[in-house]
Amino acid sequence: SVRSSVEMLKASSIPNFSYPEPAVNAFRKLRDYGRWVRREINEPKAISADRTSVSRIITQAAGKGRFSLTEDEARELLGSYGFRFPAKHLAKDPEDAASAAEAIGFPVVMKVSSPDILHKTDIGGVRLGVRSKKEARAAFTEITVNARRFMPSAFIEGISVYETAGGGKEVITGITYDRTFGHMIMFGLGGIYVEILKDVSFRIVPVGEFDAAEMVREIRSFPLLKGARGEKPVDIDSIAGAILRLSALSVDFPAIQELDINPLLVNETGAIALDARIIIGRQEAGDKQGHE
Repeated sequence: SVRSSVEMLKASSIPNFSYPEPAVNAFRKLRDYGRWVRREINEPKAISADRTSVSRIITQAAGKGRFSLTEDEARELLGSYGFRFPAKHLAKDPEDAASAAEAIGFPVVMKVSSPDILHKTDIGGVRLGVRSKKEARAAFTEITVNARRFMPSAFIEGISVYETAGGGKEVITGITYDRTFGHMIMFGLGGIYVEILKDVSFRIVPVGEFDAAEMVREIRSFPLLKGARGEKPVDIDSIAGAILRLSALSVDFPAIQELDINPLLVNETGAIALDARIIIGRQEAGDKQGHE
């Protein structure tokens, strides 16, 4: 009975709906779009960084034909953009590991150090909560044996001994390159949760302060960061700051194709990076460092 009216609306490009639910959803989209176009201009924030050191690290790695940075290179690169890491010592033998663990302070974390082993936990290359010199010696031997058994061809630099970071929530943030959109920033819960929950947000770089804050708040698990069941809320501003620094890094150095900080441990007073992985592009690394 209303078909002629519907056809008239269609001819005039006026939306019409057979049911109320799609109509309400359309109003919601109009409202969201209106808020988006009326928001403040979101200019990227200027970031203070040691860009000379980053350029050197990328150039040296590419010159050696390496496109996956070592752990030490990743720590130095991200440190140049203001990221903090736990204290670390690279041990060459069990006694060295025991002495380093005692100097850093128990408990410590121990991980295999190798440019050829990206997923250390999968091959038994990580030990948490090492609480004595005796445990440190045993962990050194055990990690080395595991690494050589599962990846016999891997080059092993030694075993890294780390300061144990305080409590907090594990999140992940990083850089990825998409053929259509270019460089993008990613954020979500870290550790194993990013693979299980897949609760992440993305933005195309450059990212401004409004976008960085919005990225943190739009994941479904954001209430866990605000503090659930009496837990203290984490420092949301430190997460947004990490996103802004990664955005600046990807703009300055487009040779970086993949970067993961997982986990970034965040508590009520700040954030500290516990592990990082960086891959540079084969075609861009040698001649495109972002200072064109």
